Amino acid sequence: MSRILITGAGGGIAKAVLPVLHELGHSMLLTTRSRTAALESFLKDAGIDAPIFQADLTLDSEVDALFEWAQENGGLDVLVNNAGIAHAAAVWKLDAAEMERLFQINFFSAVRCSSKALSILRAQEGSGRIINVSSVVAHKPTFGTSGYAASKSALEGYARGIAIDVANQGITANTIAYGYMEAGMLYDVPEAMLGQIKTTIPKGAFGDASQIARTIDFLINSPFTTGQTLHINGGQWMP
Repeated sequence: MSRILITGAGGGIAKAVLPVLHELGHSMLLTTRSRTAALESFLKDAGIDAPIFQADLTLDSEVDALFEWAQENGGLDVLVNNAGIAHAAAVWKLDAAEMERLFQINFFSAVRCSSKALSILRAQEGSGRIINVSSVVAHKPTFGTSGYAASKSALEGYARGIAIDVANQGITANTIAYGYMEAGMLYDVPEAMLGQIKTTIPKGAFGDASQIARTIDFLINSPFTTGQTLHINGGQWMP
Protein backbone atom coordinates (compact mmCIF):
# COMPACT_ATOMS: atom_id res chain seq x y z
CA MET A 1 0.00 0.00 0.00
CA SER A 2 0.98 3.66 -0.19
CA ARG A 3 3.00 5.93 2.06
CA ILE A 4 1.01 9.14 2.51
CA LEU A 5 2.18 12.54 3.73
CA ILE A 6 -0.81 14.37 5.20
CA THR A 7 -0.71 18.07 6.06
CA GLY A 8 -3.04 19.63 8.61
CA ALA A 9 -3.13 16.31 10.45
CA GLY A 10 -4.10 17.82 13.79
CA GLY A 11 -7.58 18.91 12.68
CA GLY A 12 -10.88 17.20 13.33
CA ILE A 13 -11.39 16.01 9.77
CA ALA A 14 -7.91 14.50 9.65
CA LYS A 15 -8.53 12.65 12.90
CA ALA A 16 -11.60 11.04 11.32
CA VAL A 17 -9.58 10.09 8.24
CA LEU A 18 -6.40 8.68 9.83
CA PRO A 19 -7.90 5.53 11.43
CA VAL A 20 -9.58 4.53 8.16
CA LEU A 21 -6.42 4.97 6.09
CA HIS A 22 -4.57 2.93 8.72
CA GLU A 23 -7.25 0.23 8.54
CA LEU A 24 -6.90 0.17 4.75
CA GLY A 25 -3.21 -0.61 5.13
CA HIS A 26 -1.62 2.71 4.24
CA SER A 27 1.33 4.09 6.21
CA MET A 28 1.37 7.78 7.03
CA LEU A 29 3.67 10.69 7.68
CA LEU A 30 1.88 13.52 9.47
CA THR A 31 2.49 17.21 9.85
CA THR A 32 0.70 19.80 11.96
CA ARG A 33 1.51 23.39 12.80
CA SER A 34 0.74 23.43 16.52
CA ARG A 35 -1.23 20.42 17.75
CA THR A 36 1.57 17.89 18.08
CA ALA A 37 0.86 16.72 21.65
CA ALA A 38 -2.86 16.25 21.02
CA LEU A 39 -2.14 14.38 17.78
CA GLU A 40 0.39 12.11 19.50
CA SER A 41 -2.20 11.28 22.17
CA PHE A 42 -4.86 10.58 19.54
CA LEU A 43 -2.56 8.26 17.57
CA LYS A 44 -1.60 6.36 20.72
CA ASP A 45 -5.25 5.84 21.69
CA ALA A 46 -6.08 4.75 18.12
CA GLY A 47 -3.16 2.33 17.92
CA ILE A 48 -1.64 4.11 14.93
CA ASP A 49 2.13 4.27 14.50
CA ALA A 50 2.82 7.36 12.39
CA PRO A 51 5.66 9.87 12.80
CA ILE A 52 4.80 13.56 13.22
CA PHE A 53 6.70 16.65 12.07
CA GLN A 54 5.71 20.09 13.34
CA ALA A 55 5.92 22.73 10.63
CA ASP A 56 4.52 26.07 9.57
CA LEU A 57 3.75 25.50 5.91
CA THR A 58 3.73 29.22 5.15
CA LEU A 59 7.53 29.20 5.56
CA ASP A 60 9.74 27.83 2.78
CA SER A 61 12.45 26.77 5.23
CA GLU A 62 10.05 24.66 7.28
CA VAL A 63 8.58 23.02 4.18
CA ASP A 64 12.12 22.18 3.04
CA ALA A 65 12.80 20.63 6.45
CA LEU A 66 9.53 18.70 6.31
CA PHE A 67 10.40 16.99 3.04
CA GLU A 68 13.94 16.24 4.13
CA TRP A 69 12.42 14.56 7.19
CA ALA A 70 9.93 12.68 5.00
CA GLN A 71 12.75 11.29 2.87
CA GLU A 72 14.62 10.23 6.00
CA ASN A 73 11.48 8.42 7.18
CA GLY A 74 10.86 6.26 4.13
CA GLY A 75 9.75 8.80 1.54
CA LEU A 76 6.26 9.21 0.13
CA ASP A 77 4.02 8.06 -2.70
CA VAL A 78 1.10 10.38 -1.97
CA LEU A 79 0.72 13.96 -0.76
CA VAL A 80 -2.60 15.01 0.76
CA ASN A 81 -2.82 18.80 1.02
CA ASN A 82 -5.27 19.06 3.89
CA ALA A 83 -3.91 22.06 5.80
CA GLY A 84 -6.35 24.94 5.94
CA ILE A 85 -8.34 27.37 8.04
CA ALA A 86 -11.91 28.61 7.87
CA HIS A 87 -12.82 32.28 7.85
CA ALA A 88 -16.11 34.12 7.96
CA ALA A 89 -16.45 37.79 7.10
CA ALA A 90 -18.76 39.80 4.89
CA VAL A 91 -16.94 40.77 1.72
CA TRP A 92 -16.92 44.46 2.63
CA LYS A 93 -15.07 43.60 5.86
CA LEU A 94 -12.49 41.32 4.22
CA ASP A 95 -9.31 43.27 3.62
CA ALA A 96 -6.35 42.29 1.47
CA ALA A 97 -4.19 41.33 4.46
CA GLU A 98 -6.73 38.79 5.71
CA MET A 99 -7.24 37.46 2.19
CA GLU A 100 -3.48 37.03 1.85
CA ARG A 101 -3.41 35.11 5.16
CA LEU A 102 -6.14 32.78 3.90
CA PHE A 103 -4.29 32.14 0.66
CA GLN A 104 -0.97 31.57 2.43
CA ILE A 105 -2.46 28.80 4.55
CA ASN A 106 -5.14 27.34 2.27
CA PHE A 107 -3.43 27.67 -1.10
CA PHE A 108 0.26 28.55 -1.01
CA SER A 109 1.01 25.88 1.59
CA ALA A 110 -0.23 23.36 -0.99
CA VAL A 111 1.89 24.99 -3.69
CA ARG A 112 5.01 24.73 -1.53
CA CYS A 113 4.32 21.13 -0.55
CA SER A 114 3.30 20.00 -4.03
CA SER A 115 6.44 21.46 -5.58
CA LYS A 116 8.64 19.57 -3.11
CA ALA A 117 6.60 16.37 -3.43
CA LEU A 118 6.71 16.43 -7.22
CA SER A 119 10.50 16.61 -7.21
CA ILE A 120 10.40 13.31 -5.30
CA LEU A 121 7.53 11.67 -7.19
CA ARG A 122 8.93 12.49 -10.64
CA ALA A 123 12.17 10.75 -9.72
CA GLN A 124 10.22 7.61 -8.82
CA GLU A 125 9.24 7.11 -12.47
CA GLY A 126 5.63 6.34 -13.07
CA SER A 127 3.87 6.73 -9.77
CA GLY A 128 2.61 9.32 -7.35
CA ARG A 129 -0.54 11.09 -6.26
CA ILE A 130 -1.29 14.68 -5.30
CA ILE A 131 -4.65 15.01 -3.54
CA ASN A 132 -5.96 18.43 -2.52
CA VAL A 133 -8.73 18.89 0.01
CA SER A 134 -11.33 21.53 -0.86
CA SER A 135 -14.88 22.32 0.18
CA VAL A 136 -18.42 22.51 -1.13
CA VAL A 137 -18.13 26.22 -0.30
CA ALA A 138 -15.84 26.65 -3.32
CA HIS A 139 -18.89 25.82 -5.47
CA LYS A 140 -21.78 26.97 -3.30
CA PRO A 141 -20.62 29.87 -1.11
CA THR A 142 -22.67 31.05 1.83
CA PHE A 143 -22.74 34.53 3.33
CA GLY A 144 -19.34 35.61 4.57
CA THR A 145 -17.30 32.89 2.85
CA SER A 146 -15.91 34.79 -0.15
CA GLY A 147 -12.28 34.57 1.02
CA TYR A 148 -12.46 30.91 1.98
CA ALA A 149 -14.29 30.03 -1.25
CA ALA A 150 -11.69 31.87 -3.33
CA SER A 151 -8.77 30.08 -1.65
CA LYS A 152 -10.34 26.66 -2.16
CA SER A 153 -11.27 27.43 -5.77
CA ALA A 154 -7.63 28.29 -6.41
CA LEU A 155 -6.62 24.95 -4.90
CA GLU A 156 -8.90 23.08 -7.32
CA GLY A 157 -7.59 24.94 -10.35
CA TYR A 158 -4.03 24.27 -9.24
CA ALA A 159 -4.71 20.53 -9.06
CA ARG A 160 -5.98 20.56 -12.65
CA GLY A 161 -2.82 22.36 -13.75
CA ILE A 162 -0.62 19.80 -12.00
CA ALA A 163 -2.62 17.01 -13.62
CA ILE A 164 -1.86 18.30 -17.12
CA ASP A 165 1.82 18.90 -16.46
CA VAL A 166 2.63 15.46 -15.01
CA ALA A 167 0.06 13.18 -16.66
CA ASN A 168 2.65 11.61 -18.95
CA GLN A 169 4.83 10.77 -15.94
CA GLY A 170 2.29 8.52 -14.27
CA ILE A 171 1.41 11.03 -11.56
CA THR A 172 -2.19 12.08 -10.91
CA ALA A 173 -3.57 15.19 -9.22
CA ASN A 174 -7.13 15.47 -7.97
CA THR A 175 -9.23 17.32 -5.43
CA ILE A 176 -11.78 16.14 -2.89
CA ALA A 177 -14.41 18.80 -2.13
CA TYR A 178 -16.38 17.74 0.91
CA GLY A 179 -19.52 19.19 2.41
CA TYR A 180 -20.65 19.45 6.02
CA MET A 181 -19.23 16.51 7.97
CA GLU A 182 -19.72 15.35 11.55
CA ALA A 183 -16.20 16.47 12.43
CA GLY A 184 -13.78 19.37 12.32
CA MET A 185 -15.02 22.85 11.49
CA LEU A 186 -18.70 21.84 11.80
CA TYR A 187 -18.32 22.09 15.57
CA ASP A 188 -17.48 25.78 15.18
CA VAL A 189 -20.86 26.50 13.56
CA PRO A 190 -23.46 28.01 15.94
CA GLU A 191 -26.14 25.52 16.94
CA ALA A 192 -28.89 27.73 15.55
CA MET A 193 -27.37 27.48 12.08
CA LEU A 194 -26.92 23.71 11.97
CA GLY A 195 -30.59 22.92 11.38
CA GLN A 196 -30.78 25.54 8.64
CA ILE A 197 -27.68 24.11 6.94
CA LYS A 198 -29.12 20.61 7.07
CA THR A 199 -32.19 21.75 5.11
CA THR A 200 -29.87 22.59 2.17
CA ILE A 201 -28.56 19.00 1.97
CA PRO A 202 -30.83 16.65 -0.02
CA LYS A 203 -29.64 13.69 2.07
CA GLY A 204 -30.94 15.54 5.11
CA ALA A 205 -27.88 14.78 7.23
CA PHE A 206 -24.26 15.69 7.78
CA GLY A 207 -21.67 13.34 6.32
CA ASP A 208 -19.44 10.72 7.88
CA ALA A 209 -15.89 12.05 7.54
CA SER A 210 -14.52 8.53 7.09
CA GLN A 211 -15.88 8.75 3.54
CA ILE A 212 -13.10 11.24 2.81
CA ALA A 213 -10.53 8.56 3.67
CA ARG A 214 -12.21 6.07 1.36
CA THR A 215 -12.16 8.65 -1.43
CA ILE A 216 -8.44 9.19 -0.85
CA ASP A 217 -7.97 5.42 -1.11
CA PHE A 218 -10.00 5.37 -4.33
CA LEU A 219 -7.82 8.08 -5.88
CA ILE A 220 -4.64 6.31 -4.82
CA ASN A 221 -5.85 3.22 -6.65
CA SER A 222 -7.14 5.05 -9.75
CA PRO A 223 -4.25 5.75 -12.15
CA PHE A 224 -6.58 6.94 -14.94
CA THR A 225 -8.42 9.50 -12.79
CA THR A 226 -6.70 12.87 -12.87
CA GLY A 227 -7.58 16.56 -12.94
CA GLN A 228 -10.92 15.88 -11.27
CA THR A 229 -12.81 17.27 -8.29
CA LEU A 230 -14.75 14.58 -6.44
CA HIS A 231 -17.71 15.93 -4.49
CA ILE A 232 -18.80 14.41 -1.17
CA ASN A 233 -21.65 16.60 0.02
CA GLY A 234 -24.91 14.65 0.19
CA GLY A 235 -26.19 16.38 -2.94
CA GLN A 236 -25.81 19.89 -1.52
CA TRP A 237 -24.07 20.91 -4.73
CA MET A 238 -24.21 18.98 -8.00
CA PRO A 239 -21.97 19.74 -11.01
